[in-house]
Amino acid sequence: MLKITYPGQFGLRMRFTLKPGVMPKRLADAIGLMPATPLEYLDRLALHNELFGRSMRFHGLVRQEKGWSFVVSQIFLRGEKPSIAQIAAFMAENGFRRLGDENAYFRESDHLAVFDAHARNFVLVDGIPVPFDVIPQYVTGRFEALLGLW
Repeated sequence: MLKITYPGQFGLRMRFTLKPGVMPKRLADAIGLMPATPLEYLDRLALHNELFGRSMRFHGLVRQEKGWSFVVSQIFLRGEKPSIAQIAAFMAENGFRRLGDENAYFRESDHLAVFDAHARNFVLVDGIPVPFDVIPQYVTGRFEALLGLW
């Protein structure tokens, strides 16, 4: 299945938004989705393939009236939406722990987080939740420290 990013946009990336000295009540109060740069989008694609199998492929760029877009393809998967418990178990098997009741997971051993990990971004194939549009990224500094507290 071919996908083309919106012209001049390259997906999203989670950013640390908390001001120093403030402890949020919810993780969502400390982080937020922001536009990704082209390099961050490509990093996300490569990291997704490394973590979950080579299901995504970069094909190139296309110039559209409103800007450049990336062209990628992704394996089309048929299946049902998994439950939150199935997603959590799958992520735990891959070394990630869930961050509170958020749709986010963290693996401290390699500073890796996976965001936007809700049922709409997984397909249940042969009983296994397969992610297809999650946001994996490395975290460092205060961002990593915050996730470590959750």
